[in-house]
Amino acid sequence: MLAGQCKKAGDPDHCNDLCYPYLKMHGESGKGGILGLADVPSDYSRQLASSLPFKAENPEAFAIVEAYCKNIIENVDKGVGFYFYSIPNRDNPKGTGTGKTTASAAIINEYVVSRVVQQMKQLRTIDKRPALFVRASKFQNVFNSQFRGTPDMQQDASRKYYGLKENMISVDLLVIDDIGVREATPAFLSEMFEIIDERSSERRATIFSSNVPLSDLHKLLDERIASRIDGMTAQISFSGKDNRKGGMFA
Repeated sequence: MLAGQCKKAGDPDHCNDLCYPYLKMHGESGKGGILGLADVPSDYSRQLASSLPFKAENPEAFAIVEAYCKNIIENVDKGVGFYFYSIPNRDNPKGTGTGKTTASAAIINEYVVSRVVQQMKQLRTIDKRPALFVRASKFQNVFNSQFRGTPDMQQDASRKYYGLKENMISVDLLVIDDIGVREATPAFLSEMFEIIDERSSERRATIFSSNVPLSDLHKLLDERIASRIDGMTAQISFSGKDNRKGGMFA
């Protein structure tokens, strides 16, 4: 992931798993390090802005994401966020597989790369997890697990949940993928609102993806949540065929 930034990339004497920048980025296993902490799904863990596959179908979205990534440190520091949503059509009535998750993953990966480069140049240290990718449905499952099983299981689940929640609040860049795909209880919506409200107040960059436009999100979640997202993001639409069926992206 650092090859495009490194003069020694490809040199077998330097470009290997003993390289400190490589270890910082990928860890000893190749699946850890700062990139592993971001928890980007493996299908997207090497996606960068230079290879986004939706330029032809969504040229405006492509141009916006590409421009954002060229100044990614500045944009994240300013708290610039996006709401990526689908425009359904006859051939793709749910608007799935148009590139929203791919775009979100590319932004996280570009940010992690830039932060590691900053540290290598001694411009800025990484003293906490810089970015995190969370599927909304997975977050909801972690929340619900606190109320199932034995008391010990619930206690373990509660620790896991509050650790995840704290990371979602504190990271510099957060992606919440597929928000609004499931019905939610008032208790869960209250937790989600707390996270989003805190990030909005602290101007922390947040990227959301959804299959519905923001104007309809309040019907699935909560008016307060939709309002906060509206105030902290720019809305970017995606359209076209469902490329998941061809295995290209999601």
